[in-house]
Amino acid sequence: MSRNSKSRRANQVLNRIIAYSLVMLALVGGFGIITVWMRHQTSQTAKRLQAVEQLIVEERRTLAQLDVELALGKSTDKLIDLNRSLDLNLREPVYTQIVHVNENVEARLYEKSANRVSTASVSSGN
Repeated sequence: MSRNSKSRRANQVLNRIIAYSLVMLALVGGFGIITVWMRHQTSQTAKRLQAVEQLIVEERRTLAQLDVELALGKSTDKLIDLNRSLDLNLREPVYTQIVHVNENVEARLYEKSANRVSTASVSSGN
């Protein structure tokens, strides 16, 4: 009888060891799957973020281009020509009222927009 009880006890211990091993294997496997899934989600989020950043860069470029077109459209010569061509009969400005910018307007606006971008990136912490 003692031999039978010893073998049962040994079988119980062995069964517990196998059960604990299977539980540990399942836990480790679950953690591995969760880790892979989280890395995949991180990768997808990074791709979406990169696409959004590219759209922001394109929109900023378009906005800078529109700023240049607006500055050219607001130039004194352009406004005087529009006044004449559209027969608006507006009084032309006196020469002393006109402030001439000697530097390149496009370059000035580009530098201004570049400063805005760098200031925004510094203030956002990038």
